[in-house]
Amino acid sequence: MSRYNTLLVALDLTQDSAQVLSGASKLVTTGSHLHLVHVAEHPVTALGSGTGRNHRHGELQVRQELFPRLQAYADGMALPPDHLHILFGDAPQEITYLAGKLGADVIVTGSHGEKGLKRLLGTTATDILHQAACDVLIVRIHEPAQGT
Repeated sequence: MSRYNTLLVALDLTQDSAQVLSGASKLVTTGSHLHLVHVAEHPVTALGSGTGRNHRHGELQVRQELFPRLQAYADGMALPPDHLHILFGDAPQEITYLAGKLGADVIVTGSHGEKGLKRLLGTTATDILHQAACDVLIVRIHEPAQGT
């Protein structure tokens, strides 16, 4: 396997993110540049002439809420703040765009291994796989065993 210099790790900021980051850490080598990204939906803002300004203000509030959560995953990794990205919009599109902008060699994301109709309709991981111009590592999210 070739060496990955720039890795982009897509995190949904749920408890599953730790598994995705663990999978990504197996690819990190000395000199690798690791970036973390979370894509949020655009905040709902009021309609009217100030919508654009309200929309940007709403995004700022969302960024301020999400940044510490994203930064918590980077704790102990000595990642500079400009390696933590919060974007808004369609997750696969935004992630693959950022990967291209960063010159990422690989995107790491998670998947629950959907079955049936959900698989037929597609998942974020599948969309990233089809849109990316670089390698994609999909970390299988293992669900906790159901206790009785």
